[in-house]
Amino acid sequence: MGHVVVGTAGHIDHGKSSLVRALTGTDPDRLPEEKRRQITIDLGFAFLDDVAAIIDVPGHEKFIHHMVAGAGTIDFALLVVAADDGIMPQTREHLHILRLLGVQRGAIVLTKCEVAEDEWRELVKDQIRSSVRGTFLESATIFEVDSLSGLGIAELRAFLLSELPRIPARDSHRVLRIPLDRVFSIHGHGTVVTGTVVSGAVDKDSRVVLLPGKTPARVKQLQSNARDYTALEAGMRAALNLAVDDVPQRGQTVCGADTLLTARRISVRVDGIPDAPAMKDRQRVRLLIGTHEVMGRYRLLSREEGFDLALLLLDEEVVAAFSDHFILRRYSPVDTLGGGVVLDVEPPLRGARNRQETLAAYRLLATVAEDQNPVVLWVKLRAPFGVELAYVAKLFALPLDLAHGLFASEEWLVCHGLVAHKERLAGWQEALLAVIATLHKEQPASAGFTVLQISARMAALKPALLDYALTSLVRIGKAVEENGTFKLPGRSQAVDAKLNALMETVVSQLTEADFAPPSAGALAELLKSPRTEIEKALVHAHKTGRAMRLGTDLFFEKAAFDRAIAVVRQMLSARGNVQVSDLSKSLNSSRKYVVPFLEYLDSIGLTERRENIRVPGRNINSQP
Repeated sequence: MGHVVVGTAGHIDHGKSSLVRALTGTDPDRLPEEKRRQITIDLGFAFLDDVAAIIDVPGHEKFIHHMVAGAGTIDFALLVVAADDGIMPQTREHLHILRLLGVQRGAIVLTKCEVAEDEWRELVKDQIRSSVRGTFLESATIFEVDSLSGLGIAELRAFLLSELPRIPARDSHRVLRIPLDRVFSIHGHGTVVTGTVVSGAVDKDSRVVLLPGKTPARVKQLQSNARDYTALEAGMRAALNLAVDDVPQRGQTVCGADTLLTARRISVRVDGIPDAPAMKDRQRVRLLIGTHEVMGRYRLLSREEGFDLALLLLDEEVVAAFSDHFILRRYSPVDTLGGGVVLDVEPPLRGARNRQETLAAYRLLATVAEDQNPVVLWVKLRAPFGVELAYVAKLFALPLDLAHGLFASEEWLVCHGLVAHKERLAGWQEALLAVIATLHKEQPASAGFTVLQISARMAALKPALLDYALTSLVRIGKAVEENGTFKLPGRSQAVDAKLNALMETVVSQLTEADFAPPSAGALAELLKSPRTEIEKALVHAHKTGRAMRLGTDLFFEKAAFDRAIAVVRQMLSARGNVQVSDLSKSLNSSRKYVVPFLEYLDSIGLTERRENIRVPGRNINSQP
């Protein structure tokens, strides 16, 4: 079976469906309304022998969103122009859309040639050549055909059968992506979805996920061109019979578990089209990406020479990866404004301080040269404090092992699943030395400072990379490590013996109380000391890493706190969630202590609250 998808394009009533019928013997108009009205309303499908699948798109301006859903997955375009009409509005709009979607190959078909005089056809061909100048069809062959009489059909068919197999195959080694363009049910089989395998491969009986929504499913049966397959590869049209609880929707994507990102915020490069108005900041727009259409708001970041850098704030989640193509249309009246490519998915909402640095990175990513690897360039530009390699793999729709191999050279630091460019190390070291110097100034009684104390002031740097940078400072002699704490060389502790002694007594009381620690007032009464002195001792214990502070008057002994985290991890692993009452029993404590503890874990991403339970958070595998 061929791994090429051909798509038609052109104005309504220019003979696209008739052309597909003449080439394949299959009528792509499948809906009763299409047959009754004799216009194409939705996508139609046919197969050219075993060489290619053909997607027939509607030509009416009201159905552009259907056209984009089909054109977004094609390898080869057939721009269809009727000889008796010539270039029409939707001809131009479809041509712009094909360009913006990154289509690079195609041919031009002049239809209805037997109803137009020779001299008129030559004028139309000149008009076509003028219209496609500067596009991927500039040098394309113009085939003159008539679908009813068969004129020129054999020549066009022979050209396609010869040319299409030469198109390079899509990458089956990337992650699975099948944007759904049809969803229906078959009696006795259940849910069936169809789409083009954009990348990767899918096997019968494999487990997949539908995004957005994270709906799990099992592939019961696979077909392409009405034939059963045990596996389908990139470039093939696919029909999947799914075992799934929720009914899928057009616009969702079939993929492997935890392999792609969904987002309601994407950074993009946007190219306009001739005669379309420039998009305005905060303008409401329709985003057409893959087979999905969602509403959103256009936030202009920068108007560059020839393109915009923008942020799309969407009403719903979409599946997106770096360099994915999309189309933007006006909210009302609905017409095409432009399109472009994705540069970033769920970018952090940085303040004005980082705006220029972010824009500079996006400019380079928006104009990345062919000899540059966009994956390594993105990490170098957009992750100054390191990034999870798993996130990079999903952003670029790559298998994790393939993404890992891109950072195998000496210039990259790969550590505990994180990746960063080594040229960033000097900046981290300088910042860490400044943090330690500040801590020395603020806390002269401290012999050194824990990783926790230092990381509180370097929150952007991932824990594993912070450890690496601190260790490197010790190795080159710019920092000293003693008993798990770090200090600058030559710095000695300004000892306050009385405060230290009281701190030790206070910590022993916290240790004895385990996970139901006494307040400062209770400790003052118990130890017969002024409350102000007890509070100083508690704060000193927190600053030196002997205690964890969760509130104005709530301090836990550090070992007890760490044991509680271990209990939470164990409960999450065993049952998938944690309830306040269960954790209170496990820790021999009460809501008074457990609730703020869990709220702290929520804040650092170790847990996530869902109604009355906690589930694993985004940082469940990180060290708090």
